[in-house]
Amino acid sequence: MVVILLAAIITPASASLASDNMIIGSEYSENLNGTGVIISVADTGIDLDHSCFRDSINQTGTPGVNHRKVVLINDTIDNWDNSGQQQFRHGTHIAGILGCDPLEGEGGMASLSSGARLVVQDIVGDSGWTPPAVDKLLSEAGAAGAVIHSWSWGDNTVDYTNRSANIDTWTMENPWSLIFIAPGNNGGRLLEPANARNVVAVAASDGNSSLWPSSSHGPDADGRRGILISAPGVDVVSAKGDGIVDSFNNESLAMTGTSMATPMAASFTALLQQKIQDEYGFVPSAALLRAMLALSADPLTGASPDQLQGYGLPNISNVEDIWIHDSFQTENHTSIIDARGDSNFELLENPWNGSGSEGPFLEQGDSYKIKFKQINGSDVTITMSYNSRPQPYEIDDLRLIAHTSDGKYAIDDDLTSSGFSPLYYPSFMDSKDKNSSNETTVMIRIPASQLNDSEWVEIEVFAKRIHNGSVPGTVGVNGNRLGFSLSATGLDSNPWVWQDEDSDGVSNEIDECDNTYFGAPVNDSGCVIHNTAPILFVGDLKENYSDYFSINWSIFDFENDSVVVMIGLNNSNYSIVLDNCTIYVIENNSNQCVVKIPDDLILYQFNRHDWRVEFLWVDNNESAWTNYTLSNYQSDNFTLWWDNPALENKSIPPQNNTITKSSDNRALFWGIFGIVAGVLFMTSITFRALERKVFQDVPDPFLEQE
Repeated sequence: MVVILLAAIITPASASLASDNMIIGSEYSENLNGTGVIISVADTGIDLDHSCFRDSINQTGTPGVNHRKVVLINDTIDNWDNSGQQQFRHGTHIAGILGCDPLEGEGGMASLSSGARLVVQDIVGDSGWTPPAVDKLLSEAGAAGAVIHSWSWGDNTVDYTNRSANIDTWTMENPWSLIFIAPGNNGGRLLEPANARNVVAVAASDGNSSLWPSSSHGPDADGRRGILISAPGVDVVSAKGDGIVDSFNNESLAMTGTSMATPMAASFTALLQQKIQDEYGFVPSAALLRAMLALSADPLTGASPDQLQGYGLPNISNVEDIWIHDSFQTENHTSIIDARGDSNFELLENPWNGSGSEGPFLEQGDSYKIKFKQINGSDVTITMSYNSRPQPYEIDDLRLIAHTSDGKYAIDDDLTSSGFSPLYYPSFMDSKDKNSSNETTVMIRIPASQLNDSEWVEIEVFAKRIHNGSVPGTVGVNGNRLGFSLSATGLDSNPWVWQDEDSDGVSNEIDECDNTYFGAPVNDSGCVIHNTAPILFVGDLKENYSDYFSINWSIFDFENDSVVVMIGLNNSNYSIVLDNCTIYVIENNSNQCVVKIPDDLILYQFNRHDWRVEFLWVDNNESAWTNYTLSNYQSDNFTLWWDNPALENKSIPPQNNTITKSSDNRALFWGIFGIVAGVLFMTSITFRALERKVFQDVPDPFLEQE
């Protein structure tokens, strides 16, 4: 028998309005109303023609993607919040807390998340409550776009049931599914399935000051706090169903119980989801929403968190300026789930390795670290949350640690009566040795006064113990990798000294050249690396008395620029450009230039002792921050001598032939190089601008001189 967590119907003298029951925080909340968020509710159904939900003043409308408030109603069991059925009006009231945007009637019944739309799953019919399998409910709602689910029902047992395990299996396999469950109104331990490990069990407050005495509380079946958050649950005003399908009613009523607190917390969380979607551009995971919920909360009584209030009452102003990290951040989470299946069985059969998401996913012994500057004068609060495998698996142990630059650390869930985390030195105890609390949503709070001597704070997530599943490399019940989410306030994730104002890849803190031209290569100090000339290597040049003369050379350029190389022979009388040896080098390589003396030098007096080889080369490197380089090389004198076998009288090698025209010959050589290189450059678009600059001042070549 399903026992409903029945809310007492009350008509108070002074009721609390659904939109006013949270400490929502100044003007910031005006920008958040749940727009773009879909919330699912499984309950007694909905009075669809109520002013909160109908499509227009005089039209109920047909639920669907174009309906004003309701994108889907599952009427398999029942089709309305019908009079005479168990807990009549319960579902309509809860739906109003989640998404009421009244067209007429009392404006005070408007929801905190009035811009959200709903998936309604009617699980109460003539025979009473008939909840389907949880993975069926969650799959249908998730396919319609819901991440947040609100359930105010369960069985009258504190045991961890098969339903609790099925919820944890689903949420471990589908990270984008967060279920808010009412823990009960018995003033004792919370009931199932609010004791599932990955859900949000919500305690009821009597407004903004204290807990409602009848609100169920922890510990849960694992000995953990059980309650994650509190929300107003006393005299909450919302939509009143009348059971008539065409009355176009617009009345409200007040109800009390954790059944009301639960959708109140879900409605608040819709604002967090909208914030992430609007500001960061992705759909947050359940773990990120839980971490942000904990971060947002103000204690109701004493220090939090505890098993009565959880982290306390949400306050949107506490998360106005935050840093977040979500391992499950992805562009399209629905495609990942759709590809795997729509039941626990199918998801387990098709495990996911985390591909397509931000990561990291930690295996045992892994760490994730990130460093920040403290915002001056601000306390630092850090929260982490992750999902757990169902019983009988042990809860994986991820540790949240905050390190300071002066060698201290704080550890998660280690809060004093002041509400702050003590700082330890490693000599006292290693930060990773502290026993786990088995909580999967944890917090560190460090007062600003304790960080006066610290230049930075480093967040570390350490995987102390991760189950070694049967499908290694995957994320899920049978995997060995675990994702997590973080949120923090009081930390500057991108202070000026760590910024990179000139976008050169070097932070301002160490950038010695803080106005680097965009795109320029820089060194470790942030200064431009200017073009370096290609290096030429020339083989030994020896005296040659044969028909052929070889010049072996190679060129190397650090920037891998293309290079034009021209080779010539010159002596004190004239210069010769070796056309067949002029080359456009695209890659670093070795080359050989072969001169056939009878053919290539037949027009010249080639039998001489004062030959020199000259190289000229220019690289293709020109930009707004650097220029090309033009280089040359000239060898020492060497001998070329070839006796024509057809002549009877052999030539006599001259002993000294010095006519000093080398400067003219070099000008000739450079001029010829300009022509040859220019022709080569014209074949390449990349060399066109370079050609003009290199050769605009080179004189025209002149006639060879003897």
